[in-house]
Amino acid sequence: MTTSRKFSNYLILFAVLPCSLSVLVKAKDRENSEVKFTARTQLVLIPTLVTDKSGAHISGLKKEDFTVLENGAEQKIATFEEITSNAHRLSRPRNPNEFSNSLAGDASARRITLIVLDLINTPFVDQAYARKDLLKYLTQSVDQREPTALYTLTRTGVHVVHDFTTDPRVLVAALHKVKGDTSQIVDSPEDVEAMAGSASPDGSAGVDPGAVQTEAQQIQTMMEDAELNFQSFQQRLAITYTLQGMQQVSQALAGFPGRKSLIWASGGFPFSVSDNTMQLAPAGRDSLADVLPMYEHTWQLLNDAQIALYPVDVKGLQTVTTPSASVRNPGANNGRNYARNMTWRQIDTQSTLQTFASMTGGRAYYNSNDLVKGFRDAVNDSAEYYMLGYYLDRSKTKAGWRKLAVKVKRDHTQVRARSGFFVTNATIDPENSRDSDISSALQSPFDYTSLALVVRWDKIEPGKEPGKKHVNYEMHLAPDATLINDADNNHVVLEFLALAKTLEGKPVDRPMGQKVENHLTSEKVAAIRQTGVGYRNALELAPGEYTVRFVVRDDLSGRIGSVAAALKVE
Repeated sequence: MTTSRKFSNYLILFAVLPCSLSVLVKAKDRENSEVKFTARTQLVLIPTLVTDKSGAHISGLKKEDFTVLENGAEQKIATFEEITSNAHRLSRPRNPNEFSNSLAGDASARRITLIVLDLINTPFVDQAYARKDLLKYLTQSVDQREPTALYTLTRTGVHVVHDFTTDPRVLVAALHKVKGDTSQIVDSPEDVEAMAGSASPDGSAGVDPGAVQTEAQQIQTMMEDAELNFQSFQQRLAITYTLQGMQQVSQALAGFPGRKSLIWASGGFPFSVSDNTMQLAPAGRDSLADVLPMYEHTWQLLNDAQIALYPVDVKGLQTVTTPSASVRNPGANNGRNYARNMTWRQIDTQSTLQTFASMTGGRAYYNSNDLVKGFRDAVNDSAEYYMLGYYLDRSKTKAGWRKLAVKVKRDHTQVRARSGFFVTNATIDPENSRDSDISSALQSPFDYTSLALVVRWDKIEPGKEPGKKHVNYEMHLAPDATLINDADNNHVVLEFLALAKTLEGKPVDRPMGQKVENHLTSEKVAAIRQTGVGYRNALELAPGEYTVRFVVRDDLSGRIGSVAAALKVE
């Protein structure tokens, strides 16, 4: 689809006056002991790498050569494809009056590599080390045709340093401009150890030493308790920001076919994961129970977008020795505790990196001074692979983590695919994530691509309010048969929204739009499948320059399309 499409050749289903649509993120109680499936079938896609012992791709395998197991039970493979991608520059359609979230041309045989520099969970000194190794890789190894994007994750969200539609040679220059963040959220282990290892005050002359010691201990306990509460709060923020960043990246890539490699360059994730149930482990005194739906939804989005995660521990080769000067009065016992705790933390970090990589079919890289290999492998892994698919068995309603295993009926092969996925009410029912998804799409710097969307500015007329203009626009969804639930009398539920912001990013008003639900006639179904869906509306804006974020969500599937459009009102 390109933006040269004439907007008069599709069916305008809905024409409404602007109305206010409030978007609130609400916590919902979810009962996940048993899954309540929707009426639609769900296809589980598994990008699968098959190599020999030297790491070379084994080509020519057939569907019958593969076996897919879910929780140990064999599944019938419904879809099968061997994919060979190539390094080919991508581009976006260009039209001064139309804005699209699609790529120009056919992207089916192309691949995308994304690099996220996680400045939230990485100490400042290690941020510089990560940038140095990334520059080394880009200058020595990157294919100048390889679509490569660079993002940073900070406490203010994900930021685009370099888009994958831009010349990769520009990426080197862009990376030189990336500045570190000295205020990473999570306290380092040494900071926590420093708090716990503070010396107790000595007694004073004329005062009962026992009473002084008791009171000092009470004060110390209170201070440590407050510090632990604050650390727990900071860690919760880091978890939320990290998961939100992963969700935004996934939504941005969901509409592009094929396997994508996401290199997550970080000092580690701000949480631990059970390798049996894949649930979040408690963080100190915090159970993180209310974060679980966001965590599970994150992995659903990563899987739906066919993203393989490559966590790269930018701390490099690590050796635990003695406490640094920041640990006050460690003493013999505290020094041993420090080394033991640091060793445990290092093992836990590496284990979590491995678990996350395995969940998505990627690879983890840590305890090495050669991070370039991790960058290079992430790109090469998406060059040749198999895509397997099977339909979810709806008779199995137990919620939780479903383990996946892919086997090949050929000797001397190595197989790598994602190790599983979540099936819960939070992941099955799109209504559970509706509010957070819309809020994310309105605020994200990325265009969400699950629904192909084009926006066109129309005529600007005098507004109803003095000093404002009536700015008309049209939104067009590409032909998509899956928008219609024909099992429920051709049911369609779509939400259209628009949010205008100043060039500084400040919202002008609340999101404006409409939720439309209908059961369509056979004539309208045929029109949608042939020409797509159209929507017309308008914004009331004062003269000035704006960026308007348009969002459309299919509430039956949870898929989202969004695009940002520049606007100048005179």
